Amino acid sequence: MDQAPFDPPPLAVFFDLDDTLCDYASARNARLQYIFHQALDSRGDGRVAIDLKQMIADSIQMHPHGADHFAELFVRYGIDDPDHAARAASWYRSNRFFGLELFSDARQVLQTVRNVTSQHSTVASKRVGIITNGPVEVQRAKVELLGISDLVDFVLISEEFGIAKPHPAIFRKALDLAGVQPEHSVFVGDSAEFDMAGARAAGLSSVWINRHEAVWTESNWSPDRQVRSLRALPPLLCAFAEIEEW
Repeated sequence: MDQAPFDPPPLAVFFDLDDTLCDYASARNARLQYIFHQALDSRGDGRVAIDLKQMIADSIQMHPHGADHFAELFVRYGIDDPDHAARAASWYRSNRFFGLELFSDARQVLQTVRNVTSQHSTVASKRVGIITNGPVEVQRAKVELLGISDLVDFVLISEEFGIAKPHPAIFRKALDLAGVQPEHSVFVGDSAEFDMAGARAAGLSSVWINRHEAVWTESNWSPDRQVRSLRALPPLLCAFAEIEEW
């Protein structure tokens, strides 16, 4: 996509975490696939094979993140022993970071964004932040596991703050932490509902990470920029920003 850089360049850039910086969806699918395959194998009775992809899709539809629905789901797929569901749920909760990784371009993009904002900002500290929904314990552990704590100036988590995206208050808190006005900030995220709508409500410019070429469904407004990968972000923040050594 050929899009003009923001003019003037932003003084602060904020990121969503899951499915923006790290590939949460792929890790979740891998976790579900592993434990469901184990459970289906445990039947050991020669019954017809189950469509594992459909089972995963049904699980996500029933509950995008948790495992409390496993007993109901397992019965639907012919796994009647409640112990199988209980063991699967226990493993799922205990291995919440199974397969979780940063997107391949995330680390270098974060470093480049820090460099870009430092060149254009008079703000001495908090120029780059993460705004994420979720439990404090989980999201902070995730940031530590991914090794990006030193690449951002703060991590703002909905449970800790008390308000979740898309409410504009959590975006305004990020602006306060960065010491900048909305018109001098950009928010980067993958969710139209939580990220783009929330940034718009708070008056921030927005960049929609649209890796799967989804169709934008809002007719009255759209994100300010749209990219298919993080790698395309730095040139939008500064016309001369480059990613080196790919």
